[in-house]
Amino acid sequence: MSTQSRTRSLSLRLLWVVSLVLLLTLFLFSAVWAGEEEEQPGGAGEPTTAAGADAPQATADDGGDWELGVHGSAGDLTSATAAERTGMGFWLAPASNWVWRYSYAESSAWEEDFKRAALGGTENSYIDAVDLQFYVGHGWPGGFTFANNTHDDGSLVPNDCFRSWGDNDNEWLALTSCQVLADSNLSNWAACMNGQHLIMGFVTNASAYNNASSTQAYHFGRYIRQNYSMPQAWYKACDVAQRGRVTRTLINELACLNDKPNLGQVCADSFDTDAWYQTHACGTETAIAVPTADIRTLPVFVMAPYGLEDAKSDLRTLGNIFSIPVNPTLTARVQDQMASDYFTGTAGALALELDKGSGIFSFSNLDELWTASQAEQAMAVNAASANYIDSDDARRVADNFLQTNNLNGSGATFYEVISDTISSSIDTSNLTRAALMVAQMDETPLLWQVIYSRRLTATVVSAAGVAAEIEFSVVGPGAKQKVYVPITAAVGAASLLETMPVGVQGGWREVAPAINAATGDALSVAILTAEQVKALYLDLPDDVTLNDVPLDVTKREIVSHTIAYWEEASGVSQGQLIPVYELKVNMTERQSQAVVEEFVYVPASQLYMRPLARIIDAPTGPIMAGTAITLTAADATQTLKSLNVANYDIVLGNGDYSYQWFLDGEKIGDGRVLSNFVVPNSADPREIRLTFELRVTDIASPNESVSTDRLALAGSLGLYLPSISR
Repeated sequence: MSTQSRTRSLSLRLLWVVSLVLLLTLFLFSAVWAGEEEEQPGGAGEPTTAAGADAPQATADDGGDWELGVHGSAGDLTSATAAERTGMGFWLAPASNWVWRYSYAESSAWEEDFKRAALGGTENSYIDAVDLQFYVGHGWPGGFTFANNTHDDGSLVPNDCFRSWGDNDNEWLALTSCQVLADSNLSNWAACMNGQHLIMGFVTNASAYNNASSTQAYHFGRYIRQNYSMPQAWYKACDVAQRGRVTRTLINELACLNDKPNLGQVCADSFDTDAWYQTHACGTETAIAVPTADIRTLPVFVMAPYGLEDAKSDLRTLGNIFSIPVNPTLTARVQDQMASDYFTGTAGALALELDKGSGIFSFSNLDELWTASQAEQAMAVNAASANYIDSDDARRVADNFLQTNNLNGSGATFYEVISDTISSSIDTSNLTRAALMVAQMDETPLLWQVIYSRRLTATVVSAAGVAAEIEFSVVGPGAKQKVYVPITAAVGAASLLETMPVGVQGGWREVAPAINAATGDALSVAILTAEQVKALYLDLPDDVTLNDVPLDVTKREIVSHTIAYWEEASGVSQGQLIPVYELKVNMTERQSQAVVEEFVYVPASQLYMRPLARIIDAPTGPIMAGTAITLTAADATQTLKSLNVANYDIVLGNGDYSYQWFLDGEKIGDGRVLSNFVVPNSADPREIRLTFELRVTDIASPNESVSTDRLALAGSLGLYLPSISR
């Protein structure tokens, strides 16, 4: 099966339909099935999924390499879904023990691939034919969506997957999608698990990005390759790539928390009707208020030089702090990891990583972070226990550890102590077809997170010419310092302060004001007014924000704003902090009409915005294999107004751009015009499917600044109309 396109012949589809009709005919003679399949999930027993069967039959894992399947479908966020799909395969596709079975985008990503066979779905051939299924797209507590609503419809809801996932090959489902694992529908999603080990997703909204190395999927795959368990990899990815989010894992059996596919360690398949869930907050504070009305320029902050020798030195220092010997293996490690953005070191269950370009680091004790034994211990202890650590104690432990080891990042300010949690068991056996049940579960603190925010002070000259010192927040996934503290102190410890953190994330980029070499004056940049930025956001929300939100939004209402600086995630090249407006927005979600409060970040100057990417020319005549076509990109040096994109006389970016063209992930050309590209033969002579991607890079930007646009062509051998999707 191709990893980049989907071709399904008419004859096979007809054969499938005929087979389904025969099966449904048999079902009509069964009193068990009469009139029930269109109702809601539930009942005392499991529904029949094949003729003559009373329950789904367990099928052993097919063995061999681990298999990855990817779906990305948002319709209006195609650049972000493309980046997530690319990120998901970046680390796993080259691995010798992983096989990337398919990657479907937008119109090729179908709801029926997740839908149980009893309702006409093909989940046994897709999600349940791979070990790890990843999805990125719009979601809400009642489901997740597909831009193509003809196979079979545009939403996957719990009834579509009731008692169906995992009875074949699937172990894990990961969802970069808003709110799917919120409280209101957990029991119904848990009821979809039938041998499946884990479902990983978000309680809150999620963030998606146009840069693959910034995405949740990229870091999720990276930690899987580093032998983290699946929940550990998902939560650590959230810590790196997200800000202010809450993620969650539905768990078939607690032992599945220890699933480490890269080491071949997985729990046994389970076909019962109980489950648990674990909740992890990804942390960070929103920006503090500043007097935006008086600010017309902002100081420019550049990153302090940080090279390979700095990274080696920091790796040695951190190795000593966390008892991970890196000196004896450093030379070999440098050679092995030169192609990576990270140095890593391990000592048993202790794991350390360092971003070679920034100094941001992360330490984890993989025996004591989000494991089955940690969950069992948390549920067994209580606040009255002699060695229990409460939130105040956790703050003392974290403060002492950072100060003792000189790990307080510059500008660090204490924000809060929160707890990750583990639930009591969810019982899905009493779900009824008459009404969906929302189970009420107890949640127990699992461990403490002590979170610190980053602040910096700058001299700002107001519109009236008055200079004042103003404190700004630094926001974004890179501006994060966290210490994970267990809920129980070590037995026999003489002092609570002897407790060793089980995880630390810190080391944000060091910055300094940019100075004009000729005059010695601090450099500043002119910024747009709040009203200009608000209007830009409402007109072009997917072009000007730093964080796309995979939520299907019908209405946006901006309720407040402030100014801050944005720091990118580790692993992302960044030469300057980005001055941003933080907009608090009430978003109305399409499916539920629920109003959700969300924070979005728009660069305060157009110089820091991503360049405009638009495919403005596409074929309009007959397209066949062997036909030469030409594609043209909009001139990103032109203003939005002159390009008829929006009524603004501004250019996004610095004005110096490169253009690259890709077909199904393979580079096929450079420049604004892709001339005389010959349409290749299709694997199926009756169908041609091509997915082009345009990448526009701001080569004058001090940061990684890339935008993409996509063109999907689909049709038969004869005449067809190409469809353009962004």
